[in-house]
Amino acid sequence: MARGAKAPNFHAMLLAGGSGTRFWPESRKRKPKQFLALAGKRPLLVESWRRVRKLAPPSRIWVVAPAALADSIRELLPQLRPDRLVIEPSPRDTAPAIALACASLAAVDPEAVVGIFPTDHVVRDVDAFKAAVERAAGAAAAGDLCCLGIKPDRPATGFGYLKCKGSVRAKGPIEVDRFVEKPDLAKAKRFLKTGTYLWNAGMFVWRATRFLDELDRTAPEIRTAVERMLAGKAKAWDKATKLSVDYAVMERARGVKVVPLDAGWDDVGSWQAAAALLEEAGLLDRSPVLVGSEGTAVFGAEKLVAVVGLPDVSIVETPDALLVVRNDQSERVRDVVKELEKRGRRDLL
Repeated sequence: MARGAKAPNFHAMLLAGGSGTRFWPESRKRKPKQFLALAGKRPLLVESWRRVRKLAPPSRIWVVAPAALADSIRELLPQLRPDRLVIEPSPRDTAPAIALACASLAAVDPEAVVGIFPTDHVVRDVDAFKAAVERAAGAAAAGDLCCLGIKPDRPATGFGYLKCKGSVRAKGPIEVDRFVEKPDLAKAKRFLKTGTYLWNAGMFVWRATRFLDELDRTAPEIRTAVERMLAGKAKAWDKATKLSVDYAVMERARGVKVVPLDAGWDDVGSWQAAAALLEEAGLLDRSPVLVGSEGTAVFGAEKLVAVVGLPDVSIVETPDALLVVRNDQSERVRDVVKELEKRGRRDLL
């Protein structure tokens, strides 16, 4: 391993919060997306752990998550040290969560370089992932705030982008010009043609103290809330502004660079995407009878399911709910969760 991630002070931080509402009814508040086996035989959280084990031993792998998920995380990750589970008192988006994680880590290792990784993604080429993290860790050790940017293979409109000051064909690190919100299709096509844009996957590598110093400049109320909470003032957490790490820090930070990542990354953003990944792994349920229903997939059914004349649909059955969604309407599964919240159906959330 290269000097960055090989160094004794490289740590991996897994983000295990979130709700995964696009995967209702399988995904619930106490069993969000990363606890589901959406791409293989193992839950995405377990695959994430196995991936970062290529970068660090268990003593330097951390997980940050809300208290409600703590027992499930310990069950799925028996090698996780108890003192490496950072508990969020309540969900307040990624900026406070990452700040809490970095402050907890810095208290143990002030020189720590840390990789921040979501646990609800798929990375097919672990060796390429490892090599990119190593390059990013080298830049982070020198003081940069480093992103891992996904090389786009299509004009996607569902991701934010990183505009680079240089070609993304380089291995990097490349200086980031700016963060760009999710574009419309015309803009996304232009981005792809320029060769200077990467998808923003929410993966970062930096020195923990370097991030905290930048947070102190861009969102000091979050830094203060975290420090006060760690000093024993639990109610201070409620003063941490709910913001994503991009809005709170990265879009205004100094010294931001990106390492392009071409490793078969997938954010597993819908049941349709999960079906494609499970089919790729040879695990897609082949028992349903599909007549004139090409592109339709069935999940979780314990009875024979026959579908006639309904192409490109995802059908998901659990003991207490049934979802039928057209694949081009997958984003609207979140609206089902909102409606259940309005109805007070907490038993289904």
